[in-house]
Amino acid sequence: MGDELRQGPNAGRTLPAERERYDDPETGARVTRVTNDPDADSRHLYFTEPGWYDDGRRLLIRSDRDGTRQLYSIALESGEITQLTDLPAAISGVTRIATEPTALFWCDDRLVALDLETLAVTPLYELPDGYAGSIAAGTADGTRAVTAISEELDIERDPDDREQWIADRMTAGPRSTVLSVPLEGGDPTVHVEEHRWLNHVNASPTRPELITYCEEGLWEEVDRIRAVNLETDETWVVRPTDEEEAVGHEYWLADGETIGYHGWRGSRDDPEAFFGHVRYDGTERHEWPAPDLYTHFHSNSRELVVGDGTYRGAPFDLLWERDDEADEYRTPRKLAAHGWSGDDDVHPHSRLSPDGDSVVFDSSRGGTSSDVYLVEIPDDLGELPEFDGIPVPRNA
Repeated sequence: MGDELRQGPNAGRTLPAERERYDDPETGARVTRVTNDPDADSRHLYFTEPGWYDDGRRLLIRSDRDGTRQLYSIALESGEITQLTDLPAAISGVTRIATEPTALFWCDDRLVALDLETLAVTPLYELPDGYAGSIAAGTADGTRAVTAISEELDIERDPDDREQWIADRMTAGPRSTVLSVPLEGGDPTVHVEEHRWLNHVNASPTRPELITYCEEGLWEEVDRIRAVNLETDETWVVRPTDEEEAVGHEYWLADGETIGYHGWRGSRDDPEAFFGHVRYDGTERHEWPAPDLYTHFHSNSRELVVGDGTYRGAPFDLLWERDDEADEYRTPRKLAAHGWSGDDDVHPHSRLSPDGDSVVFDSSRGGTSSDVYLVEIPDDLGELPEFDGIPVPRNA
């Protein structure tokens, strides 16, 4: 599998804490900025990926403070930073296997496993020529890495019109594959192969046979949220996209059987936004209205949901608390400002911690580069101010 992949001398080095703490001026919530290198872009993992490990004592982050993006961890009690990878190419698509001290990522064209305790790296799979890989996932039993790869096509991309490029690639129908690779070594197994753009896989944290993947494209034109049973290769659409609807940004709840998502009905210019939960087999689907949010949601259970808010009048992490008797959510509460100013700015990608006590988000509010922030959730959400709506027109 190409040349041997070796860690450089900086793997395992420790750096002093960079954190600073402040109280959010509007909500009073305690915020900790855990990275603060003005010359580096630092981000936590994508919001679908479980970045906390070592019993919640450490948090994985990506940072380019050495010139290429590498993987680091933050000791949450002391703030000390440990560099976990020192590899010859930038890493991307990082995830952590929910039940194992193992991270998965791409290093150039190789899918790699990292032992978070020994820092040993093991190449698992190499992309075929002309293909690109998506964020990988690790099965709940810690035995396999799963990813989607898709054919790279020569499609002109206007940097000012990303949606047109997405639409063109979607229409072209690149050959795509969802495959799994044993972590102990061995040949890949192909589970799905189609001439449509397949992307981001997510593994159930409790059911090793269950994986979601997405049909990529304009959300209103695809049945995005799909699943595959790795034991039988059966595939199905989890949440069909009805007419004048769009759904996406799917993720697993901690039970490993419920999938969260968000979307809108109507036009992009005047959307009726909502978020929802559905069982992996498409049953027990429930959806609730939301403010004008074109963003990300996350929840460990149905009891508490965090949303990024929107740059169009609500640049806050918002919390929804469930009212079980009414089967609905109370008015969302503002947790902390993240300062997201639009699609070209750093997306917060907010995610609840496994214990539900804090939220992690990215922000460039401290300067031109991104940093990682943690905000504590008070025991009584009633201490936080209610969010009373978007103070600008929806089509602004």
